[in-house]
Amino acid sequence: MAAALGGLTRLLLAAAAVVAVVLLVLNDDGGEPSAFRSLPPSVPVQVVVPSLGVEAGIDPVAVSADRVLDPPEDVDRVGWWDASAEPGADAGQTVLTGHAVHTGGGVLDRLPAVRPGARVDLRTDEGLMRYRVTDVETLGRDEVAARTEELFGQDRGDGRLVLVSCTEWDGAVYRSNVVVTARPLGEPRPAARL
Repeated sequence: MAAALGGLTRLLLAAAAVVAVVLLVLNDDGGEPSAFRSLPPSVPVQVVVPSLGVEAGIDPVAVSADRVLDPPEDVDRVGWWDASAEPGADAGQTVLTGHAVHTGGGVLDRLPAVRPGARVDLRTDEGLMRYRVTDVETLGRDEVAARTEELFGQDRGDGRLVLVSCTEWDGAVYRSNVVVTARPLGEPRPAARL
């Protein structure tokens, strides 16, 4: 009987070790805690996309009178739409935009190459928010216009991150936009509780 219990104990310990290894493999966050959304909402100051080699400062930007969200003039910086959610908010979505330059040198030149599962970090004065890319879409201008509310609207309640830039240079203009969405990691912390 004792030998059977000893064998069962070893089997349970081995199973627990396998589960722990699987969880470590699935948690590809560099061993850091997952409470990235537990920060109070705050203005983003830096974006980092390790898989693309992007590390850029962020400036607030607004939608123009003709309903266009233009990135900052500096091609090395990313714009945060100041009417979108701050990272850490449990409502709305954080919208960032940056330049693609057909000759190279734009901060988001390589955005179409990002893949689902990639990590995106936003630094705020409150700390670090971490996101995981879920979708990468290339959309024509008409499709972006038709889906504006879905893609960038602030009535969504999941606090996701949206990155947008131009793509498909045809020799004269960019014909499309790449729209990357990412989900926040950790649990939301509503501003009302701060």
